Amino acid sequence: MARFHLKPQQLLQILEILGVLSSTSPKPISGKFNIIFRTIVWCLTFGNLIFQLVGEMLFIYHNQDDSILVLKTIFVAACVSDGVLNLILCHIQKKRLQYLFEEIENYLQTADKNGINILQNHVNRYSLVLAANTFLLSCAGLIICLRPLITKDRFPVDVWYPSFMDTPFRSFLIYVSQIFAGTECVLCFNTDISIAIFLCYSTARLEVLQHNLESTKTKDFIHACVKEHQDIIKFVELTQDTVQYLILKLNLTMGTAAVCSLFPLIIDQPLAVKVQFIFSFLSACERFYISAWSANDLSEMSKQVAYSSSFEDYMTPETVNDILFIILRSQKPLTISMASFLPVLSLEYFGNFMIKAFSYFTAMNSIINT
Repeated sequence: MARFHLKPQQLLQILEILGVLSSTSPKPISGKFNIIFRTIVWCLTFGNLIFQLVGEMLFIYHNQDDSILVLKTIFVAACVSDGVLNLILCHIQKKRLQYLFEEIENYLQTADKNGINILQNHVNRYSLVLAANTFLLSCAGLIICLRPLITKDRFPVDVWYPSFMDTPFRSFLIYVSQIFAGTECVLCFNTDISIAIFLCYSTARLEVLQHNLESTKTKDFIHACVKEHQDIIKFVELTQDTVQYLILKLNLTMGTAAVCSLFPLIIDQPLAVKVQFIFSFLSACERFYISAWSANDLSEMSKQVAYSSSFEDYMTPETVNDILFIILRSQKPLTISMASFLPVLSLEYFGNFMIKAFSYFTAMNSIINT
């Protein structure tokens, strides 16, 4: 068991802070001035990311012959696109995200000690991975920000701007805007943590339900368990509707970033560049891992509910209908997937694709070096 632990309340507070810093917080605020200020910050953040994305696209256009440089820029553009889509999707799904967070907060205030302990155990399983991913993302962002100090490059990332931007003051503004854009891309990780905590909460409630089913024999309590099971299913369905496009965004942007970041690792590049892309590649893979891991735990726990419901010692004529209802409903595991119009794109799909891509480029690099 990892020594690094976070209480669920602390994790929610961290997510709230990260949401405010990244302009993705769904928590409502009072006061006309605060609302206007938040809107202005959101628009400035969105505009800055679009500004960076346009510069990177122009850089790709003007350097089409340098394939390695193009791939490195595509990697950065994928990360910036992740930030842009994160802002848009979190803004669209703001009310649903707010409801999901409030549901967890209410549970933490009303649940008994056993339920809190089970949720704490599930949070503990992910704490070390979340901390490691935060560290990797921070290192990658820090290296990018310090790139002009290490190399002869003018800006943290390669971009192309018109000649009239080539003045000391405007170059300084571009440098600062890139720092803020990089910070926003790092803070995008808060949506992955949010998805994981939603799934973790659902899994914990299913485990509590499983324990209740194993320890009760009365008809009224079994009926209450059926109602609890239905509430959990509704929460998971709402979670699915809320995060499906965020998961799609994660697969498209981080899948592209992970594949493109392989190239600088297998070819002759400066050590500073390779270190940057090692952190980037590992963080992209871990972003896949935390989402896939929590979704897999939810699916497995939903199956365990059916097994817990099949004990014959409390299946009486009065409770048999409710027990069979839970068993039949649990035959369909609770799953979280991305937007239904692209079912072929999944975490498993991109995982297999990255493994094959890495094997191919490693073989190609061996051939080139021989």
